[in-house]
Amino acid sequence: MDSTDPDARTCETLDEAAHASPLERLRLQNGVVTEYTPMARRLARRYRDRGVEADDLEQVARLGLVKAVRRFDPAHGSFAAYAVPTVLGELRRHFRDKAWAVRPTRSTQELQSAVNAARDALRTEQQHTPTDDEVAERLHVSRAEVREADAAHDAFAPQSLDRPSAVDGLPGHEHVGAEDPHLDAVERLQSVVPAVRSLPVEDRRLLELRFVDDLTQREIGERLGISQMQVSRRLSRAIDQVRDRMGDLDG
Repeated sequence: MDSTDPDARTCETLDEAAHASPLERLRLQNGVVTEYTPMARRLARRYRDRGVEADDLEQVARLGLVKAVRRFDPAHGSFAAYAVPTVLGELRRHFRDKAWAVRPTRSTQELQSAVNAARDALRTEQQHTPTDDEVAERLHVSRAEVREADAAHDAFAPQSLDRPSAVDGLPGHEHVGAEDPHLDAVERLQSVVPAVRSLPVEDRRLLELRFVDDLTQREIGERLGISQMQVSRRLSRAIDQVRDRMGDLDG
């Protein structure tokens, strides 16, 4: 190997480390990690401004570099050619598996990655920030899908509920949540169910036609073969029985 080539020297060092004592192997490998740490930092910067702290990205990239140093076989050629995809793979796995505060679907994660890559490529090719339509055309997806993938970016670092609103300056948590108007209905429903079950089958069927199927009294009469007046009387009697039964249950 050409000893003047930094990559060749690295291969020689790692080949030496492979046959050295454990302590000497660690010393040689650490030297390679230190030498290539600037490269790992540069790779980590490719993923800046995507919701993960820069220090965390550098730590992940350095972990990938350590893995590359420990796994590299000098017989396979260039260390740099092996280390770069290893570090990038570690960074991508970190985003895929650990960086989500709220985890989107796998398809959304994959689309977000594709959108980021397409946007970077178009920016390089066209020398301007590409539009959503240009990204969508490159990926053969809709503009809405591109925007959905961009929205998933917030899943890495959601907005703090203490952050003041741009509208009124109040903390975000002041705008979250409200009294559910249907809670009382849920409680009443829990009382109604056993009361209705206590009715004869014919009366339960009548109530179902009126309040579940939303039929008029005339339509119910036609379906059951009775007069509208009979329907009205039977409905009133069944409702009264339900109310009485609910009163017994409450007592």
